[in-house]
Amino acid sequence: MQKIPFYLLTGYLGSGKTSLLKHILNLHRESRKIGIVQNEFAPSSVDGLDLRQTGESFEILEVNNGSVFCVCLLGSFIKSLGDFIDACQPDIVLMEASGLSDPISIAEMLQETELSKKIYLAHTWCIVDASRFHKLARNLPRIQHQVRVADTVLVNKCDLVSTDLEELRSWVKALNPFASLVETVHCSLDIDLDPAASAFKMAPVAMRKAQDHARFENSGRPDMASCVIKSTRAISRKNLNTFLEEVAPETYRIKGFVKLDTHEMLAVQSCFGETELKTVTNYTGPTELVGMGPGVDHLIFGRRFRKFLH
Repeated sequence: MQKIPFYLLTGYLGSGKTSLLKHILNLHRESRKIGIVQNEFAPSSVDGLDLRQTGESFEILEVNNGSVFCVCLLGSFIKSLGDFIDACQPDIVLMEASGLSDPISIAEMLQETELSKKIYLAHTWCIVDASRFHKLARNLPRIQHQVRVADTVLVNKCDLVSTDLEELRSWVKALNPFASLVETVHCSLDIDLDPAASAFKMAPVAMRKAQDHARFENSGRPDMASCVIKSTRAISRKNLNTFLEEVAPETYRIKGFVKLDTHEMLAVQSCFGETELKTVTNYTGPTELVGMGPGVDHLIFGRRFRKFLH
């Protein structure tokens, strides 16, 4: 079987990975059979549900409850991805890694396992959130490792930054002088997935620098808790706003779908206290809300939400 190009999307929580994935699907949905791998740290499939709202055509493998680069999931993931490729026969595979993933060992995973017979790493995109760079990026090894293995670094959410980005550019170049650096809003850029495109003429950075990257220890499973709320009961928009105002400042990430008492369904995206709510029209499932953060407690988080339900 001819090897299939494998494209990796990385970036910390809320940086814009799913936005980039949707953008790629929109650009290439008609020209290629696309296989999607979505890796979610929480035991939930809200990212897959979100992606299906696009109505685009794709095959999907969802790997939840951890990072595929952690030892706890790696073995089962390698088998699952191999089976997925055999069953679906996609033209390309795009993987959206968990925002908490550490992909420093991506070259080893692809070269030294059975996957080496089926796929090859074609390109890695890493998204850096320009609006939270000073709070996060320079202090978290897993974000630095995401940048180190990238072929293209997207400095995203540039519209939310009023200061000069030179410090961020210098930081990226110091970690990975081989990566192209692109400044974006909503991860919008022209992406050519043709293996003959100029962006793919050189071997990916992760492969070229595999020996150097071997000296970096994988960050392992992060000190992060997650919980999932599921309910068929409705909530008022006022009560939802009150709940989010209570929990968002102390929670790194909240995302999912919430059923309102007006029969509307809202998509919730909250990252480090900044929250966005959007009405969705083609989701008919129950409320499913994910919360992530170092101090998130499943029982307390769920109890605080349920007290506002009708």
